Amino acid sequence: MFVPYSFELSMDVINILDELTRVLVDAADVHQAAAYTTGSGVAQPTGFVTALAGGSSVVASGTADTLAAGDVFNVQNALPARFQARAQWTANLSTINALRQLETTNGALKFPELANGQLLGRPMNECSDMDGVINASQTNHILAYGDFNNFVIVDRIGSTLEVIPNLLGANGRPTGQRGAFLWYRTGSDVLVDNAFRILNA
Repeated sequence: MFVPYSFELSMDVINILDELTRVLVDAADVHQAAAYTTGSGVAQPTGFVTALAGGSSVVASGTADTLAAGDVFNVQNALPARFQARAQWTANLSTINALRQLETTNGALKFPELANGQLLGRPMNECSDMDGVINASQTNHILAYGDFNNFVIVDRIGSTLEVIPNLLGANGRPTGQRGAFLWYRTGSDVLVDNAFRILNA
């Protein structure tokens, strides 16, 4: 993560590096969250959706391009018993809200426990980087369930903020700018694919 700033800004703004650090850390958090979900594994972490897509952990919805209550039961039932005790759900908020609106024929909520952060007796977590809209022209991995102890994130503890004192232009001369450069090392991957099931609507 990199932000250039002028000499004047560094002179006139009190604690400019503290302010830039907050911006860079927020950008890093957003970047990592996306990578841990859908990262390609090439020069970035492998996201859990990427690791599971196309494999035997994928459960197809009963009706293509549709989310129905039966799909939720099918996903949970498809997970092997050895992973059920520690299993949790994760989905985009749009998917969670769609499940909250499902009703029986007499108007009762099918999943009232979502109000308390649970789905079929297991914790439900929000993951903004999962698919939240069903698109008929592509795969839609909208709901994941499994034992996330089998999804590992490895960090070199701590990130480093370095100040580049003089930025140079194309002509090799100083531009009158400094640079704030935040770097860190991290990786992730699913260790046991069978510990998860993911719904493709």
